[in-house]
Amino acid sequence: MLKLKSLESSAQKYSYDVFLSFNGEDTRKTFTDHLYTALINEGLITFRDDEEVERGESIKSELENGIQQSRSWIVVFSKHYAFSSWCLDELVLILECRNNSKRFLLPIFYHVDPSDVRKQSGCIAEAIDHHEEKFKREVDETKRKNLMDKIKIWRTALTQVTNLGGMPLQNVADGYESKVIQKIVNVVNDKVTYNTLSMTRHPVGIGRSVREISLWLRNGSTNVQVFALYGVGGVGKTTIAKYVYNMNFQLFEAASFLENIREYSERSDGLVCLQRQLLSNIYKRETPTIKKINDGMLKIKRALHHKKLLIVLDDVDQVEQLDAVSGMREWFYQGSKIIITTRNVHLLNAYEHCTRYAVETLDSDDSLELFSWHAFQDSCPPECYIEHSERIIKQCQGLPLALEVLGSSLRGKKVDVWRSAMEKLEIIPHCEIQKILRISYDSLQDDHDRDLFLEIACFFSGEDKSFVATILDECDYYTLIGIENLTDRCLLKTDKNGNLKMHQSIQSMGREIIRQQSPRDPGRRNRLWYCKDSLKVLKEETGTRAIEGLALEMNTTNAYQTELRTKAFSVMHKLRLLKLNNVQLSGGYKNFPKNLKWLCWHKYPLRSLPGDFPLSSLVAIDMQSSKLQTFNQGNMLLGSLKFLNLSHCDGIVKTPDFAKLCALEQLLLEDCANLVEIDESIGMVGGLVLINLKDCKLLKKLPEGVCMLKLLETLNISGCSNLGILPAKMRKMESLKIFHADGLDFGNSRHTTYQNDSWREFIWGLVSRPSTSLSLTSLPCNSITRLSLVDCNLQDSSFPKDFRVSSSLEYLNLSQNPIRFLPDCFKGLEEIKCLELKRCNQLQSLEELPEIGNVSFAECQLLERVTWKTGQHFKHLHSPSHCVKLLEIDFIFKIAPLDEIDAELIDNCGICDMESMRAIQILLYNEFTHAYSRCTIQGIHEFPLWCKSFNIFYPGSSVPTWFTSQSHGPSLSFTVSHSKLRYLNTCIVYKLGPGRSRDFDLVFHNMTKDKVIVYQPFCYGIPEGDEYMTWICHWKLGIHEVGPGDEVKISIFHYIDAHNFEVKEIGVYLVYEEEEQEGLHLAKRQKIQQTCEEISQYVIPAERKPSAYHGTTQLYFANIDFTTIDRWMERYFGNYVTVGTGETTSHDSELN
Repeated sequence: MLKLKSLESSAQKYSYDVFLSFNGEDTRKTFTDHLYTALINEGLITFRDDEEVERGESIKSELENGIQQSRSWIVVFSKHYAFSSWCLDELVLILECRNNSKRFLLPIFYHVDPSDVRKQSGCIAEAIDHHEEKFKREVDETKRKNLMDKIKIWRTALTQVTNLGGMPLQNVADGYESKVIQKIVNVVNDKVTYNTLSMTRHPVGIGRSVREISLWLRNGSTNVQVFALYGVGGVGKTTIAKYVYNMNFQLFEAASFLENIREYSERSDGLVCLQRQLLSNIYKRETPTIKKINDGMLKIKRALHHKKLLIVLDDVDQVEQLDAVSGMREWFYQGSKIIITTRNVHLLNAYEHCTRYAVETLDSDDSLELFSWHAFQDSCPPECYIEHSERIIKQCQGLPLALEVLGSSLRGKKVDVWRSAMEKLEIIPHCEIQKILRISYDSLQDDHDRDLFLEIACFFSGEDKSFVATILDECDYYTLIGIENLTDRCLLKTDKNGNLKMHQSIQSMGREIIRQQSPRDPGRRNRLWYCKDSLKVLKEETGTRAIEGLALEMNTTNAYQTELRTKAFSVMHKLRLLKLNNVQLSGGYKNFPKNLKWLCWHKYPLRSLPGDFPLSSLVAIDMQSSKLQTFNQGNMLLGSLKFLNLSHCDGIVKTPDFAKLCALEQLLLEDCANLVEIDESIGMVGGLVLINLKDCKLLKKLPEGVCMLKLLETLNISGCSNLGILPAKMRKMESLKIFHADGLDFGNSRHTTYQNDSWREFIWGLVSRPSTSLSLTSLPCNSITRLSLVDCNLQDSSFPKDFRVSSSLEYLNLSQNPIRFLPDCFKGLEEIKCLELKRCNQLQSLEELPEIGNVSFAECQLLERVTWKTGQHFKHLHSPSHCVKLLEIDFIFKIAPLDEIDAELIDNCGICDMESMRAIQILLYNEFTHAYSRCTIQGIHEFPLWCKSFNIFYPGSSVPTWFTSQSHGPSLSFTVSHSKLRYLNTCIVYKLGPGRSRDFDLVFHNMTKDKVIVYQPFCYGIPEGDEYMTWICHWKLGIHEVGPGDEVKISIFHYIDAHNFEVKEIGVYLVYEEEEQEGLHLAKRQKIQQTCEEISQYVIPAERKPSAYHGTTQLYFANIDFTTIDRWMERYFGNYVTVGTGETTSHDSELN
């Protein structure tokens, strides 16, 4: 997350519109004074240095801040401008800022020929010669060299600024100064007087999104590109878009932010007004009257053809709105960018190649901070409000709209008022939140989708999508297409497990719509979801025919104290959805509603179902944790029942007769502790697709009837620890896709190669023999796509050499097994997408893995090496935390002692005294394993996204003298010679303060190519006590990163806490192609030898020397949790690296 201060500084909040750079001797009281007055009269805030005293050798901090805080710069080149070293330093800094941010720079040539400036001839040559003569008289050799280097920088700056064009005074308005000044004012005014958008004072949690979109805007593409932010109302789409706009609009020839398009479109002239605003922004003047939308579209089409534009279309709801204000993509000039914010994902289909970005809700930390700013005007709540604040944070679920509105509404209120407000909010949402969120509900295309939304909001949020569809399809809904429509409107999500997820605030909005049907009389509403309302209606028996769904969930105490009668349901003839968890009813069921589709009755209190209970129309029965001993449906045929969940029913010993459950599709009997028998009639249920018998610990066998289920796709027998026999015919099942057998013991069997053409014959030849331990050969493997064998005591010898699984296997979980290597039978699986090997304590290596989507091997404490088949790799690698011996992951890193590293590479890093280095001990931190380790100095190969690097860390307080460019502090600039650069060595001397906060980045900024690359080492040295750590990084760069003559800046940036991180020195040594061929020069070798002698003072006592990295003597873990390596990469590289143009990090003050 970008911190608030950093984000605000990145949002281009400049203090000045114009900075004037001039030579006071020539123009202070004449041309520059008149220009300054004209700019001020135009309303442009202008910085001018009014001091006429003699200046020193470097720019004052006030002037430096003025340059950095200006939207544009005017450089007045006069006869004596270049005679001032101060003016030339200003020019260099102005160009550096301009290259980083693409702000406007206008050179004015006041009685000076532009060619003299470009070529440094004429009066400019005299000035440069003057400086050279002066600098040559400097006695100190180092200082003289630095001064002469400054001459080169000045010359480059003079050439670059002239290449931008500018205004020669004699060529404009026939040299009339007043007319020239007016033209300058017009040009500058046209460039800098954008109306920046007003933004929230507290932009919490949007930094990552702003940065990613800014990177996209600066990617250098010449194509017309569209970027769409979508998400639920109030999630911050417009806020993000405004920040992005304010940070980037100056990169384009013109820009327009069209706000509230949906709202405008509801007015008769709304779209015409938007067209007028767009044209006005493009031409930067008032536009002719537009009478009709088609007329406006023609004018827009002509306007878009000629300028590189940034257009933001905020809150678009319909494709017609897009066409009216922006037309087709072909209309735009090359390089133009369009940003759309919308709640309607479906309309994005109109833009085939649109980049889509889902704006997510805030995490808990950001939520608390945002709420606190609005409630307490501070970043965190007072002590006495923390508990109440966290309760509201939980209810808001990270929705910025809700956090801001509720925070503001509770500001200044006492604690008892907070308590009352929170109780009210559980029933009645805040009206401002309700109003904004209801827009999405009202925009649904028909009553069908609106009613479906209300059903899910009241009863089914969090439930499995297929389960919900099973029920609601029988209630006359077209559920799947309806869910898709709700998803398109960002009212609903389906998570990776297939469960429907509705944001708390959206759910509250839907429930409030129901409450408003009859605020005072809940019995007249068509859905009852709130416990108190449902209980009131049932106790008072005031229900009506209107009620179609009712939910009541009692706690254990109230359940036995509350008397409810079945009579209360007698008038609810439309009741289809009923949830009565932990409820006791008295009376008969003769007049109970006959059209029930869903009955959810957890902790049902009776041992059997009443004989007169109406079951015939039920589609789903969920009676978990009940006292049922038998599911007796009498003579009634449950021809509609598709879903039966009797999990956690300890009284059930045997399953019901399945003959009357002919439509059953899903059977859940998880954790039925006393279940010992599955009725053989289960084979008669031809439509059964799922059976869950997890943790039925007394179950000893599966019936042969299971093998007759031709549609069975999922079978879960995990935790069935007494299961010793599987049906012999199970091998013939072709439909089974998902098989879980976690916790079963397969480890006591030993196998050797079985010479038989059919391994399955061998497998099933053993199945029918009773055994106290299972064999892998007893598993159904024909068509499995998901196989889970967690904690099955699997060892290397448990896998027959000819054992095979389905080639279509996509998911494999072998976690918590004592295997040492991944069995060969799994290495050839080309379709596998996810492999889990967590906590395999004997696992030593994973070699020649196929390309796998997700890999996880956390807490494998003996694992040393992970490699992939040639040309293949992972896509998502979950953090291998606690893999304390991990030395190598293909394409990521490799750690080895120095004497195992290629000699040439060591030589290029300047290491010559291996004996001294081998005796030094350091503390390393491994970002992958989240572990510290004390070890000898290691060579660390890393493979970032853009180059290869090699790192060495050792104790040291100064940059070695053989580094040709050195600087105190966290940054250094240099120019690449005209030779071909092969390698780049950097050296950083740093210290960490208390807490040893990590996450520092090495920033490579090619200012000539305007390209920024950020690299963070995966493994790095931790300085101990008050010592400094020296980091030598050897980069192999490509021609795309740096070329001859490029101006480059190297910086160190600390991501978390700059106050806890000190960079003492930084150095650079460039290895060119000819030097690489000739080897290191003698002078450099002598300096290296001196450095190695200095390093030798850090030799540790012999008794404490570990032999190598894997000889760790002390180890403890940091409390860090990066979920996946791709998120790690995204955090540190995705937010920084760009292959196009433009400075891509918003931490300008640190990087420039």
